[in-house]
Amino acid sequence: MIDSYEKFLTKYVSKEDFFNFGLSETIYIPTEKVNIEWSNLKNRIFENKTVFIRGFGRDAAGTHLFLDFYKKIFQNNNILKDPTNNQQPTKLIEKLTGLKKNKDIRNYQVSHIFGRTKNVFTFTAPWNIVFMPKILDPFTGHEAKGVMVEEYQRLFQEQSYQKFKPFIDEYNDIITDINLVQSIKKYFEELHSTNEDEKIVKKFEKAVREELSPIEFA
Repeated sequence: MIDSYEKFLTKYVSKEDFFNFGLSETIYIPTEKVNIEWSNLKNRIFENKTVFIRGFGRDAAGTHLFLDFYKKIFQNNNILKDPTNNQQPTKLIEKLTGLKKNKDIRNYQVSHIFGRTKNVFTFTAPWNIVFMPKILDPFTGHEAKGVMVEEYQRLFQEQSYQKFKPFIDEYNDIITDINLVQSIKKYFEELHSTNEDEKIVKKFEKAVREELSPIEFA
């Protein structure tokens, strides 16, 4: 298979140098601020306060499914769709790093390390948001594919996981708690029995289980 990324890198720069550039130039939120903001986010979720997620489905038409899900599972009816699908993460990382796009830094983009942008815990989790050099977008965007893409994403996520391991482990404990798992199971059993459109229910259930999944490395 011919991979244009690989052809470019092997001709003009080594893969190792390019990967090292990406890993070293990614801007993370300082750990001490991650600790404070992560605690704040968890409190808002469980205390029925405002939290944001990214829209679900084409033109965000299915977002209401997630909002109803969180209302039932976490008794939080103040979950909102992010107005631009990236406004709140951008505001958060700019505030916690003191860097504003196109003012203090240029040609950086706000990226989610582990995705899960419809997950109420991870969309604005400070350990899941970084400023990334835009030149790395071909290796981190959701449409990116290929062996080199997989290799870089693995290195990037492993670096990030080690950096924020205590917070991610705590997230994993929350998301795999037996009471939560049983609540989600019961929610979908009821949804399957009361909703006539089985195709939509199955698609939504698949999305929920992907979004509310633990972050693990072998």
